[in-house]
Amino acid sequence: MKRLVFFFTLAFVSLNMHATGQDGDLIYIDGEQWVLLGKPIYADSVLAKDLIAALPKERSYTTANWDGYTAYWSIQEDKLCLDSISYDLYDNDPIKYRTKCLSSDILCRVFNKYSDGKHIVATWFNGDIRLARGKMIYYVHSGYMRNFENERIVTLDHGKVCEMKDFQNYFVEGFSFDRSTLNRWPDKNIEPLSNAKLREMFPLHIENYPELVGVKQILFYIKRARVDAQGHLVECEVKVMRPKDAECNTRLAAEMAEAMKAYHPWRVSYINGEFRAYGIEKYSFVYKLDECMNFESFPK
Repeated sequence: MKRLVFFFTLAFVSLNMHATGQDGDLIYIDGEQWVLLGKPIYADSVLAKDLIAALPKERSYTTANWDGYTAYWSIQEDKLCLDSISYDLYDNDPIKYRTKCLSSDILCRVFNKYSDGKHIVATWFNGDIRLARGKMIYYVHSGYMRNFENERIVTLDHGKVCEMKDFQNYFVEGFSFDRSTLNRWPDKNIEPLSNAKLREMFPLHIENYPELVGVKQILFYIKRARVDAQGHLVECEVKVMRPKDAECNTRLAAEMAEAMKAYHPWRVSYINGEFRAYGIEKYSFVYKLDECMNFESFPK
């Protein structure tokens, strides 16, 4: 990823606002390295601003690391501890970068009130952190919206570990609208889904909707989709977005929902203990109508 160098201080921006994939921090547990999919320091906005102010202005940034630092963590005595913070410096040569660590003096000054004398403990943090190892099996180019084969959810109460849960994630292949594979990016060799194939998979009795005379296409939107382990669509909610306000929209949406439930198999994802409808839920798609269907198939 191309590195960007800015010679000014970036204002603190929540990572939830970033529309690109973000690098996580790193954490060590029992000598094993995990990717921490998040930045626990951001849970305290004042602390985050103090850290950004303490880092060198000339450090390097990337589109995957807007604030230009990586924090290193560990679990010590059942507590989430901050061990160090690294950053890259640009050496006026596009291919030369030096990785440096924030000095212990600065680290102690910024995190002074969180030190217990031995460690910097993340007592400002409450909630879950998500750790990952192994092969990436799902990716969305936004924030930390990706999943790995091995994930661990650590629940923290003022930095103290309350619970750890380990998950083995996997996919069972089937149809999904996003057409993605197990790789990071959609497979360019997969042909786009044709309207003829779409209508074959989800047949509708358009002749029962005289209100659609002259309509060239229908825009459906799917949400609240749920699949089971065998790739059946157990439930889903479908809405008709276009045409707007047609009297038949409720019936048409219900018929599409039943057609989708009748199709099998859908792509199944087992993520952190539950089956999810990735590539199905919160998805809109166009269902085109033939001219002959619009005008000749309706009852006179």
